[in-house]
Amino acid sequence: MMEAKYFRDYKHSYMILPCGSAQPEKSYQCRLLTSNKLEEILCCSLRHVNGAAYFYYDISSRTTLENMYRGRQLSFGQVRELFEQLYGIYCRLGNHFMDETKLVLLPAYIFYDLSRKKYIGLYYPDFEEERPYDALMDYLLEHMDSQDERLADAIYQIYERTEEAAFSLSDALLILGEREEHPAAEGTEKKETLPSLPDTDLQPVNTCMREDTFLLSEENLRGEEKRERSAPGKKYLFSAFLIGLSVLGIVGIACIYRFYELSDEEMMTLLGCGALMGVCLLAGFAGLLKGGGNKKEKRKGETEPFLPAEEYLPGAETASLEGVLFREAEPQPDAFERRNQNGEDRMQEEQCNYGNTVFFDNVQMAEYKLYALDRKNKRHIELTKFPYTIGKMAGCVDCVLEDDSVSRIHARFEREKDAIRLTDMNSTNGTFKNGLRLQPQETVEVEPGDEIRFGNLNYCYR
Repeated sequence: MMEAKYFRDYKHSYMILPCGSAQPEKSYQCRLLTSNKLEEILCCSLRHVNGAAYFYYDISSRTTLENMYRGRQLSFGQVRELFEQLYGIYCRLGNHFMDETKLVLLPAYIFYDLSRKKYIGLYYPDFEEERPYDALMDYLLEHMDSQDERLADAIYQIYERTEEAAFSLSDALLILGEREEHPAAEGTEKKETLPSLPDTDLQPVNTCMREDTFLLSEENLRGEEKRERSAPGKKYLFSAFLIGLSVLGIVGIACIYRFYELSDEEMMTLLGCGALMGVCLLAGFAGLLKGGGNKKEKRKGETEPFLPAEEYLPGAETASLEGVLFREAEPQPDAFERRNQNGEDRMQEEQCNYGNTVFFDNVQMAEYKLYALDRKNKRHIELTKFPYTIGKMAGCVDCVLEDDSVSRIHARFEREKDAIRLTDMNSTNGTFKNGLRLQPQETVEVEPGDEIRFGNLNYCYR
């Protein structure tokens, strides 16, 4: 089992692994690893401390596969891109005559470069694992999108193939459907792939639509009511405008007839315009009358809302829909009788429910909050779920802090029973607890009153 240690100097974060070779400088694998000629693997340097040799891997601005998808699900495109890039690293090592079995495929040691948006492999010359794919496949089974049947079927097929001794990453790509490398030569179009970064807001296009998407929400119903209420007002305005225009037209026609001498043709034209103005005037009055009638009918309908048969007839087991729809309105009591009746009903309910404990299924969680201490920063952070990640990269974190001193994925809060733990995620400017800087991947327990700092942003945990 690999046990890495972490260290941070002024600008870089390092993961430290011991070197088991007595003379690593003479080993071809170690010399090529420390030459940093392969961009697909972590940059490494060999250091001697107290007579022992250690590999220092630079993990600055990088996060692991395990941390990036903690609490999130992997889509089909993200899983395929993961295997494609791992296979590319595998082939790159083979081209330089390096032992491909030393590529660590554990989720906690597969790194992702946030700036270049690509996976970076960890090559460890002393790595030995009889079943190198088991941990990765267990992680994918746990974090895959269970609603995607195509992805689930592919993952299970790959898991079964890993039991074979001759299994390789190319077999996984054949199951997932390898992406075309040279579409221009084959005369085909390049296939689009999903982004490698996790995005909880976007879902694959082929996901099944839920049945409740066709139901109107309460906000939509309120919007419909507002539109229905605003419609009569618009009708009133149009009818009033039509009436006013018709009156002005009739007055103009009368003035022309009174002060001008007209020929027979002009007189016929004037009479036609007068008839048209009269029709418009009648249409305007009809619109006013119709709008008032609709308003009265609507008010009348509001006093008798449509309710299920059980609410109209609480004691009847069989009630016809026709009887509910066409039930006549009962005479309503006056305001004084309603108040007395409501008061008596409320007193009876209180007497019946007094002393009974009501069970609530959704018990509210304890409030965990970070209060901002800076003058320029007035935004408080509420830890509404766990794990809870903080950074400035939208889509990868739960809380986005738009500050230059905050890393893309800066820190993470987790809850273990009643304890809240804070972990630094290889941040550039560091995560501090009560003024003490956390080492990369270091986890500490926070208590109410502790001062937490992410880069230049100060908070108080309460």
